[in-house]
Amino acid sequence: MARSLRRRAPRFGSVGLLARFLAVAGLVALSLPHGPVDVYAQAPSTLDIYWIDVEGGAATLVVTPQRESILMDTGWNRADARDAERIQAAMRDAGISEIDYVLLSHFHADHMGGLAALLERVPIARIVDHGDSVEQASPRGRAVWDEYVGLSRDRRQSVRPGDTLPVADVEFTFVASHRELVDSLGSRSPNGLCAEAEMPAPDEGENGHSLGYLVSLGSFQFLNLGDLTPDREYALACPENRLGVVDLYQVPHHGAYGAIRPELTGALEPTAVVINNGPRKGGTPDSLVVVQSVAGIEDVWQSHRALADDAAYNTEESLIANLTEEEDCPGYWIKASVQADGTNWTMTNGRTGDSRRYESK
Repeated sequence: MARSLRRRAPRFGSVGLLARFLAVAGLVALSLPHGPVDVYAQAPSTLDIYWIDVEGGAATLVVTPQRESILMDTGWNRADARDAERIQAAMRDAGISEIDYVLLSHFHADHMGGLAALLERVPIARIVDHGDSVEQASPRGRAVWDEYVGLSRDRRQSVRPGDTLPVADVEFTFVASHRELVDSLGSRSPNGLCAEAEMPAPDEGENGHSLGYLVSLGSFQFLNLGDLTPDREYALACPENRLGVVDLYQVPHHGAYGAIRPELTGALEPTAVVINNGPRKGGTPDSLVVVQSVAGIEDVWQSHRALADDAAYNTEESLIANLTEEEDCPGYWIKASVQADGTNWTMTNGRTGDSRRYESK
């Protein structure tokens, strides 16, 4: 049975609550301890999704029409708090000043490292994970895990496939966690693409334990599988497709070698795909070949140009947010805005401001 996670009450106090009420009413600008943020006089009607450039790490921010917020992953641990500041920049654009849920897809430094800096800057109500780290036996894995335990404390909660987040307007369902997978989201359908697919070797590490989730708003669906591994992708797709079709797909594991399985990608039939790669991490040629070969995919968006590859193995430049090496990169995001009825959405390149519009299935 699916479980719904209860949220903590926002940590404002009476003055903060009054300020928040007045801000939402359009009477004042909301100012919290981490700096003033202009809040919309009337809540925007769109579901917004930001792919935040954390240079080969991961950070995807989902903001509901009621401005409830879910951030999956926090980038790297850096002395300059670069990734936390880039997350805050996306939050300001979305008109929010706190995060209701931080999801840690798994316990690797490029996904969990920025949590400490973010906690210093942003109120966070809950921190959600797949369960205890399975890499505690290694010194590196143990260090990441110990840091996480110290930071999450009583905010922490673990989830299983089928669990949901109690957010308004949208359905937010976990489809993968701790190597377990959701049984189905409706009726399973036979997947003809499995005939030529072979079961990959199991990956028992943290990547294979990644969280994955599906966000639904009307007829629109967005799927994010974190760093889920090929064996788990195969299991979602074969012999039957457990997830149905989606509109927007954040491909797993930064689009690195072997990370995009054709039997799953083809079954999902996404209209648009996002690869959250870095300038020299992920976005490999085989990944682009897979998504370019799937019928119905109109566009592939990349966080970065893959600098080790030529133009033939990158998407078109207008769909790439960042073009330079890491040290020269301003960190532009990609943003999706979904209409309140879920019938259509736009994708915007933060570097150029150019947008493309898509119809939901």
